[in-house]
Amino acid sequence: MKHSDFLQQHVEAHQDALRTLNITMYHRPDREYHWFADFPYVIAKLDNGEGHTDAKVMAVKYPITHHGGILVMPDEDSEYYEIGWGNLLFGDIDSILDALPEE
Repeated sequence: MKHSDFLQQHVEAHQDALRTLNITMYHRPDREYHWFADFPYVIAKLDNGEGHTDAKVMAVKYPITHHGGILVMPDEDSEYYEIGWGNLLFGDIDSILDALPEE
């Protein structure tokens, strides 16, 4: 029976998406993008201690790091939080990439 390292595949896919997002943001004017409509949604772990929550992405700026670069607003309040890729679930970076307009 062949053993596959699914965790490593998961980590590599996440790192590839993050690298793509950082490269994309590096080449954008002002190295950031703000949404005013058609917000991408993510499931974010916020520092308020409430666990994971649905949040709309308001902006992203280069560089996206483990702790910063992504501005979100949870559905249940009107406060903004800056988070990083470490606060997102797998696949959320792809959602952000898909929502960015083409240059």
